[in-house]
Amino acid sequence: MKPAPNLINIPVGYFALPVPRTGSIEPRSGYDRSTAEGREIHLKIQKKRALADASYQAEVPVSRIFERGGHQFQVNGRLDGIFRHAPPLIEEIKSCFNLWELRRRLAHAGTNEPYSLQLLTYGYFHWLEHGVIPRLSFHLVSSRNGASEDLPVQLDLEAYRGWLELRLDELAREADEASKRARRRKKAAKEFPFPFATPRPGQLELMGEIESGMADGRAMLISAPTGLGKTAGVLHPVLKEALGRGQTVCYVTPKNSQHEVAEDAMERFRESGVRLRSLTVTAKSRICFMNEPVCTPEYCEYARDYYGKLARLGVVELMARKRKLKARTFREFGEKYQLCPFELQIEAVPLADVVICDYNYVFAPRSALGRAAALAVEQSGKPNLVIDEAHNLPSRAMDYYSPRLSSVLLVGMRGELAELPNPFRRDALELLEECLAAVASCSGSGKGMRPVKIEPPLAPFLELDGRLRALLSRYLEAEVEIRQKDPVLRLCHYWGEFAEILEFATASKRQEFFTSYEPHSGGGSIKITCCDASALIADRYGEYQQVVAFSATLKPFEYYAKLSGLDPEKVRCAEFQSPFPSSQRKLMIIPQISTRYSRRERNYGRIADALARVVALKGGNYLAFFPSFVFLERVAELFRAPEGFEVLLQERKMSGARVAEILERLRAGNAPTLVFAVQGGSLSEGVDYAGDMVIGAFVVGPPLPNFDLEREEMRGYYQRHYGNGYQYAYTIPAMAKAIQAAGRVIRSETDRGLIVLMDDRFLQEEYSSAMPGDWFESGAKELVSDAILSDIREFWGR
Repeated sequence: MKPAPNLINIPVGYFALPVPRTGSIEPRSGYDRSTAEGREIHLKIQKKRALADASYQAEVPVSRIFERGGHQFQVNGRLDGIFRHAPPLIEEIKSCFNLWELRRRLAHAGTNEPYSLQLLTYGYFHWLEHGVIPRLSFHLVSSRNGASEDLPVQLDLEAYRGWLELRLDELAREADEASKRARRRKKAAKEFPFPFATPRPGQLELMGEIESGMADGRAMLISAPTGLGKTAGVLHPVLKEALGRGQTVCYVTPKNSQHEVAEDAMERFRESGVRLRSLTVTAKSRICFMNEPVCTPEYCEYARDYYGKLARLGVVELMARKRKLKARTFREFGEKYQLCPFELQIEAVPLADVVICDYNYVFAPRSALGRAAALAVEQSGKPNLVIDEAHNLPSRAMDYYSPRLSSVLLVGMRGELAELPNPFRRDALELLEECLAAVASCSGSGKGMRPVKIEPPLAPFLELDGRLRALLSRYLEAEVEIRQKDPVLRLCHYWGEFAEILEFATASKRQEFFTSYEPHSGGGSIKITCCDASALIADRYGEYQQVVAFSATLKPFEYYAKLSGLDPEKVRCAEFQSPFPSSQRKLMIIPQISTRYSRRERNYGRIADALARVVALKGGNYLAFFPSFVFLERVAELFRAPEGFEVLLQERKMSGARVAEILERLRAGNAPTLVFAVQGGSLSEGVDYAGDMVIGAFVVGPPLPNFDLEREEMRGYYQRHYGNGYQYAYTIPAMAKAIQAAGRVIRSETDRGLIVLMDDRFLQEEYSSAMPGDWFESGAKELVSDAILSDIREFWGR
């Protein structure tokens, strides 16, 4: 007897697509599967309909099973509303900013358009179940002014059946390909060797811990030092478990620049004989061919007829032949076939076994990765999620929800807007002045120059956002040249991002948000601060089967669990020791030096002198990490380099090219060098100083955040919610940067290095509790020396 085919669940938005594909990339197209926007408008209309008509029902679930090519497809959807009249009326609510533009597009495309096909599908399902052809209608609503319009749609059964046959054939072919991918993954999981002949000490224990955590189904926080081989040690069990279910892995990092480590690990797996496909997502601004990443067919040739070209030319099938999908690949395909390279990345996501991307593709308010969709055939569960450098996640997630409006930046746009052609020049300048007035209206009494907490009026910000979006819509439709860093786009996006978060925080009365106004010469700035994004990102974990977050800096675990949106009672935590002998590392605390603000003036010279004396003991490259640029510059003025030493200084807003230049000079090793840098900067995190590239690091004081209004408000919030205000607001974020800086030294089993912490606060429990467990046996006082220079000299002499 032939076994019953597996049931493949498909949301109606994925099912109802044109065959063959047609259409361009544009805002609010039916290909955009985002459902968050306009939800409040939907609820408001549904409530109004229910009050006015007793026969009205909202959010009615519907489902239907179709068979084709040995597969069963269950299509699931939900009617926005149905009036159970005779005949019934099924209504789909669509909200948009430009009501006229959406109506024009729907009318022009006819029924061969995703939104229309979705509504027709609901009508067809109703006919199959009840034998009655219902009336169908779009209810279009403007999010700008609430204006609405109804657009009827006619269900032609014969035409719909013709489309349905083509779509089911298409889905059957797609299911066959998805089945091949799942079977290949499962086969790979059975023959999945570790990519190194000899695991490093601790690496097997790390993999065993992760396997146990996955068996328990618990999210994990793993604290492990540099040199343990964390990336391969984490990826191997997580990837093997996912592949065994026919599933995939999403690997996120805080910066694009850190993707290379995961890419190298994937290359190692491939070299060991495993057939794996990896995809690295590059930010739209870095991969876009145009001056500005404006995704409209009027402006961008690569957005025009995107879906039609994609289908006609078989580009997805061509990408499926590649094992490594990176920016270069997508640019090549984009140029050759005149397709948007960023969107090609999203199209390729279902092809990949591992997707490597920045945090924002999983945790930001709107994520392009959420638009990637594929059939789940012969798969069980969900993909796995790996979070690299996870100590960055709390602050990075808060930043997503903490926009700022600065009058100085707005005033800086005035000259560029004055160069616009008429009629845009006058309208843009008038709106700019109103934006400046709205910011100034939040200054309150205007007394003094200290920041103040405010309750900004929501209405003027939203009203201006609406008018700016109207201007932008006209601007993009006109035949004007969109320049790089176009002032109209910058103004509209800058204001819109702020207005969106302001509306979200104000409407929901969320306690983790507050707004402040800071006066300064030439105006002022308004900032929305999110103290805690844990509740906002916690739901994202539901999209994944296993969650493994790791870093060299994840202590105390309770802090990182809570602020990362994980349940401290359920998360599994583990700390691993350095795999290298302690004799290769000299750790020292110098408590005689203080970096406290009140004592800095008399300690700048002492710090400069200590640096000079220590580096003189052994030639080589050293890093000195400071709490701030001001601190760095004051010590650098007093520092007298030992004979033969060169001194390099990290600069404010240093370019990537300049960072690369400094790293190359250290790598070349032509002369012993001391680099002055800041903790938490581009030279202290995510940089691998291999071998003799760096033999010592000085961590000058914990880089405590400034004691200002924003940080004190955060402290109060943490005290109320977690009972640990000062540590959460100041100590732990500072120690994360300090430990990351210290970790730049010992990077391999052959490295020897010196780590010196300068400040008496490093001895206090609230600071030392964040230190790695292998730094001392019972307490940080073990790291204090009575003979500093003699001990260091003896270490180098061993």
